[in-house]
Amino acid sequence: MIARGNKHTGNLPVAVNGASQPVHVEQFDADFDDPFAAEPTRPSHWLLTTCIAGIAGTLVIGAAILGFVGSSGYSNDAMASISTRDTLRSNTASGGFLESVALRPFGESSFEDEEETPEVSGEFVIPQRGVTGEAVYPGISAGDLPYGGGGRTVVLDAELAVASVNAENITTISKTPPPEPTDETITLAAGSTLIDEIVSRGVTREAAQALVASIEPVFPTKQFKDGTEFELTLEQQQDFYGRYVIFPVRLAFRPGPTENILVEADEDGHFVARIDGEKEGTASRYANYDHFRTKARVGSSLYATAKDYKVPDYITAELTRVFAYDVDFQRQVKASDSFEVFYGNPLTGSSKKRKVLHYAQLTLGGKTKTYYRFTDADGQTDYYDEQGRSATKSLLKTPVSGFKLTSGFGMRRHPLLGYNKMHTGIDFGAPYGTPIRAAGTGKIEVAGRFGSYGIAVKLQHSGKYETLYAHMSRLADGIRPGGNVRQGQVIGYVGSTGRSTGPHLHYEVRIKDRPVNPTRVKASGGRQLAGKDMKSFQSLKTRIIAMMKVAPTGTRVAQVQQ
Repeated sequence: MIARGNKHTGNLPVAVNGASQPVHVEQFDADFDDPFAAEPTRPSHWLLTTCIAGIAGTLVIGAAILGFVGSSGYSNDAMASISTRDTLRSNTASGGFLESVALRPFGESSFEDEEETPEVSGEFVIPQRGVTGEAVYPGISAGDLPYGGGGRTVVLDAELAVASVNAENITTISKTPPPEPTDETITLAAGSTLIDEIVSRGVTREAAQALVASIEPVFPTKQFKDGTEFELTLEQQQDFYGRYVIFPVRLAFRPGPTENILVEADEDGHFVARIDGEKEGTASRYANYDHFRTKARVGSSLYATAKDYKVPDYITAELTRVFAYDVDFQRQVKASDSFEVFYGNPLTGSSKKRKVLHYAQLTLGGKTKTYYRFTDADGQTDYYDEQGRSATKSLLKTPVSGFKLTSGFGMRRHPLLGYNKMHTGIDFGAPYGTPIRAAGTGKIEVAGRFGSYGIAVKLQHSGKYETLYAHMSRLADGIRPGGNVRQGQVIGYVGSTGRSTGPHLHYEVRIKDRPVNPTRVKASGGRQLAGKDMKSFQSLKTRIIAMMKVAPTGTRVAQVQQ
């Protein structure tokens, strides 16, 4: 045993191996473990002792303040990783000195290495949130809170004080609803337009133009007559900036004694025109329309059906010409097939008077082909399909339109000679004087009498093939050998000259001077639109389709005019 301090010696009896032996003991006057003990023989020790005591006191007071502030002044989040066991535990045995604070990772329990959870009152560790997202924090009772009376509810009575306001500094603005809609009657005067009349009522020009434009599909506005009365309803509405502006919400007029046309604005401010009592899109029966639409089954023949639907003959002829490159009207068209045409005043080109075919559709055997009329930037007018491919091909299927094929290509018994003979072309039965058109653009090799062919025309096309037209009654004006013709140009008229039993056209196609079956010749395609022409074509096609939706049929127009 070793002791420190001033020595006082003495002997104490100690038993060693059963025998009592004396042990020398030294006693010190001063205890070096006591920092406040005086050491008279060594004055320098007092200064050292004083410094140590000051540092120790500072640590004790600082730890006490830290413990107080940490338990009540800081949020639980700041202490989330510190165990209460490690922070505020008192050690009464050591005189109330605080133990050292041990920091742990956030959410790590200070009891994780213990087998049992301590039962010390108020000792807990805030754990981290579970992986699945559910809250795993312990419940907190009212007794744990720094206020309240345990489980007792505390009711606080309070008064609400209203700040005094100087009434003299308050300006009251009363918000009133907009005025009711108003009805006005417009009588169209000579030299005035409906747009101008609506604008004069305070409506913006843009709104007036939109309203009048919506009438166009139902009734052409250019047919408004002087003296026509319009019932207009105006309403004040807020614009984008919150200002009230005058807006037309309804217009009504009567184009005829049994018809009333209404124009109404929807909730988005768009105008829709309709005939009262009719479905939307129905055109007025009192309008003199410039465009007409006809759709029908072929029936007995395409020409007869078109005639029944009041389609002009020249429109029907244009229809067959457009499809003449693809269709043999004498053999391919059946009674169950159908056609559709849309025609009227030109939308493109130089002429504005004579009606033209804008749209042509033919359905044969369940297959449909459609063409649209279009004039390109160079002023060339042709018909194009949905993809902008020209209907024009190198050869027409038939040089005459709408007539019956009476004799095919190949061996046959000659009607005049009485024996079998090769028939080098095909025959089309047609009345005297029926126009014959050039199947393709080419140079005239023969024009006049040509042996048993009678009056005939022979054309050379691109140096690759020839076409021959025989038994004509006469040639067309200007058709002479050495001249040039364009596809579809009239070159002569049906007759029965030469070796013939009646009026018909004998038509041949020769490749390298050898006759081939004209019905088996596949003509090459024409022009493909591109660039600006293609964009303009697509725009025109959309316009034509929109116009077709409101155009009356030829039959209906004829009935109204009667």
